[in-house]
Amino acid sequence: MSNKNPDMSAEAHAHNIIIDRREIFVHGSYSQEDCDPGVDWRMANTLIKNLRILENISLDDIYIHQMSIGGDEEAGFMMYDAIKQSKCHITIYTHGVAASMGSVVPQAADHRITMPNCCWLIHRGTTGISTHLTRNQAKSWAAWEDHCDKRMIDIYVSKCMSSIFYKGKSEADVRAAIKRKLDTKGDWFLTSDEAVEYGFADVVEKS
Repeated sequence: MSNKNPDMSAEAHAHNIIIDRREIFVHGSYSQEDCDPGVDWRMANTLIKNLRILENISLDDIYIHQMSIGGDEEAGFMMYDAIKQSKCHITIYTHGVAASMGSVVPQAADHRITMPNCCWLIHRGTTGISTHLTRNQAKSWAAWEDHCDKRMIDIYVSKCMSSIFYKGKSEADVRAAIKRKLDTKGDWFLTSDEAVEYGFADVVEKS
């Protein structure tokens, strides 16, 4: 397919992908009726389909552009797994904001580039426990949320251990330090430079 393909812009807007350039755009539903950039099942399904399209064409590098305020944990882990399991080398660019699950998904990429003014937000997930659950059901939900919280921290620790800030510290020390940050701050905001310093990104994109 030629780079001069007249359908390229329509392809990108309709399906969040430019096939010729092997670029995928992760910024919410492509439905015009729903502009919410949060992580949900539509975002996850679209990403997986686009990854499979490009992987089927070749095993060349794939580039993902993400802007995400976070959202559903299960959909976020679905996206994380899809990127992690890809046989292609994947570079992810974070634009605007990488918050909550939007900060977890990039950790699956082989190379993480953050835009100079991207806002990073690291925090524990919010609860989905409903007032209509029985006590036993609420306990089950709480146990599952604890599992998701642990998995999220595991992912952060695995990437942050080699960072400038945590370099040389043990896994237990890094885990404890991240937990203290989350417990103390609640919402832990970072600039792009700080995201690199702590290990949530590899490099800040320079102009």
